[in-house]
Amino acid sequence: YYANLEHPPLTKLLAGVSLALAGARAPRIPLPFSIATAEAPIDYCSSAGIFPNRFFAAARRPFLVLFFLLVLTAALSVGLRAGAWAGVAVAALLSFEPNLIAHAGIVHTDLAAAFGFLLTLFLAVRALEDRSLLVWAAAGLGLGLSLASKFSAILLVPVLLLLVVIDLFRRIRSMPRPARLDLRPIGGFVLCGGVALATLWASYALAMRAMPAEEAEKAVRTFLTQAQAPAETIERVATLTRISPELGHSVAGFTRVALQNRAGGGVNVLHGRLSHRGFWNYFLIAFLVKSSVAFLGLLFLACGVAVWKRTRLDTLALAYILGAALLVLVSLRSSYNIGIRHMLPVYPLLVCAAVLILVRALPARHAAAALSLAAMLQLAEVWRVHPHELSFFNELAGGPTHGAQWLNDSNLDWGQDLIRLAAELEKRGLSEQTTVAYFGGGYLPAYCSSCRIFDPLRTPLSPGIYAVSSFIWNAGPELMFFRGDMPRTRGYQRLRSVLARRGEPLGTVGYSILLYRLPPEGSPHR
Repeated sequence: YYANLEHPPLTKLLAGVSLALAGARAPRIPLPFSIATAEAPIDYCSSAGIFPNRFFAAARRPFLVLFFLLVLTAALSVGLRAGAWAGVAVAALLSFEPNLIAHAGIVHTDLAAAFGFLLTLFLAVRALEDRSLLVWAAAGLGLGLSLASKFSAILLVPVLLLLVVIDLFRRIRSMPRPARLDLRPIGGFVLCGGVALATLWASYALAMRAMPAEEAEKAVRTFLTQAQAPAETIERVATLTRISPELGHSVAGFTRVALQNRAGGGVNVLHGRLSHRGFWNYFLIAFLVKSSVAFLGLLFLACGVAVWKRTRLDTLALAYILGAALLVLVSLRSSYNIGIRHMLPVYPLLVCAAVLILVRALPARHAAAALSLAAMLQLAEVWRVHPHELSFFNELAGGPTHGAQWLNDSNLDWGQDLIRLAAELEKRGLSEQTTVAYFGGGYLPAYCSSCRIFDPLRTPLSPGIYAVSSFIWNAGPELMFFRGDMPRTRGYQRLRSVLARRGEPLGTVGYSILLYRLPPEGSPHR
């Protein structure tokens, strides 16, 4: 947390609590904080007091719980409106959703955000219908936890406000005249905001409990300077940090994300094109190729039935659709196009809305048949790709073997196949003759100590076996060029051009690492 304010602290706290319960010691961070003196993450993971595999399993455990709670909440929200069998259908569809499964196995913010969107909207609709301030307070807790998980949760605020306005208009139209308008939803919305702000503040206070005030301000200045924020912006956020370190850090993180969305944060890959400015249609295409055919078919059917039957939307379905729609609309202006994971909340929201529409519009027997078929088809799709859900692409896009033709980065290659690579090289007896150009956070020597790590500045392209991450192959030189590192740009470009010209493909490991044999110079090319 000291080093990176780009993500709110809640998921880091969850992983930390789980690690502590598993017996891991805390990392050593001398103050004043500096990257140079803090314990390096690689050293910490291998010497935290528990075996590395147990370490990572413990860190990931809370996210499996979040996945379970997401499925349970979605099933409950639909089951209370449309019957138990509709809730079971939602549970099945979400349990087999490949993108949710993939991110339930990763320590990150996206699954928590998906759960937060769903929970907050469900509680807000119940609060509106029950006219309950207590439920509004619970919705505020959900909103606060969502904001403490991912900055995109700020989009929940206009959605909640819109729901309150829609509710007021509906009641004005239906009430007899003269009659007194019930303004409790407005008070509930204000209460919700207050509880959310207190919850957000508390999560930051917990994460910063050992962080002196001067360290908090230094972290903000360093973090925003790295993001090339304007000097006046840095001063304003630093001033807020002196008043409230917790709110200052939250605003600093949100500011950097906003700057990144406008200016771009790297090289984006879309259907053979590369850009650091992003693509307006990136997330729309990613949604179409990374979602299961069963899920897309369910949405298409629900939209068709709603139009054909002129179905009046249930309030809960409307809330879920509004949340998903706003997230999609905002994504069209984003320059930071690195993964469908940033759109993860739309999956539970749209599944719940689709089921509510079908159950309301179709005879029970027809709705049950359609939902059962969709769930079984989705199970078959995820079974076919397991355990490579992170690299999932649907069959309409050609499956994961053709994924690199569409997208890359965390859609396909997030470093997840490193351990599989080490096992494959050992099985083939190729470890000692292999050079690895790897993209990800894993530490190669921990799994393959006899492999050579490719250094674009120094490693000669001698004959042997080369394992190259898909992202490095597709965008490595371009990413180094974007960062202004010309020597590494030339090094990765040389690797790619030599392997493309003389390398013999040997297959892939998972769907994210390419294997090549580079023969001696002058050998006939096959």
